[in-house]
Amino acid sequence: MRTITEYITADTIMPPFFRYPRFLLKMDLSHTARLLYALLLDRSALSQKNGWQDSGGRTYIVYPVAEIAEILDKGTTTIKAALNELDAAGLLVRERRGFSTPNRLYVKVPPVVQISDHMTAGKPTLTEPENRPTDSRKSDLMTVGKPTPNQININKLKENQLKGASEKPPAPFGRYKNIFLSESEYAELKGEYPDRLERLIEEMSQYIAASGNDYVCHAAALRRWLDREKKENPKKGIPDYTYREGESL
Repeated sequence: MRTITEYITADTIMPPFFRYPRFLLKMDLSHTARLLYALLLDRSALSQKNGWQDSGGRTYIVYPVAEIAEILDKGTTTIKAALNELDAAGLLVRERRGFSTPNRLYVKVPPVVQISDHMTAGKPTLTEPENRPTDSRKSDLMTVGKPTPNQININKLKENQLKGASEKPPAPFGRYKNIFLSESEYAELKGEYPDRLERLIEEMSQYIAASGNDYVCHAAALRRWLDREKKENPKKGIPDYTYREGESL
């Protein structure tokens, strides 16, 4: 009797699968949001091959919420909440195209963890030189070990510096200098949250330094923390910013 599963051999044809970036494991996202990102990243690879780029050369995808919900076996409300999570984390940009025209989705990737299609050597291709010094501490976001705080700061600064040459490089904030905000981002946040911004910057700086977790976009993460705190009126100390699966932002 033939079983429904088989051992993998040298000649086994692998089933279709999604690419799941390892940096997602370090991010404060729900399981659905991570799975959704892998799905959107897979669709973006198809758009790359088909030449779906806008006038600025940015690859985009068109993916109806109902279709995503069917593929992931989730409700549309859950998918919309996951899309909001990716948007807040800086991993997704949605562009409205007008009445009866489908929206464009732009999937974004952190520059310091871009990988190639070939992983046969077991070493992901990073944007940093391959002959960089290594030691027992895993310093890349693509490795199993947690990155050191100094390496996180360096990677975050490089990432933010690539966002645009029209503005000065983001400045470090917080006790541990691991929160990076541009002048416009800081001014906008200060205008929206004049009495709470500095305190939350310090709390986020301590949280990142202590936990080793980080955010793709510090401005978006701070706004999320501040809105969450305002809504729930938590007690003193660092609030619980975790989300249950399907919970809206």
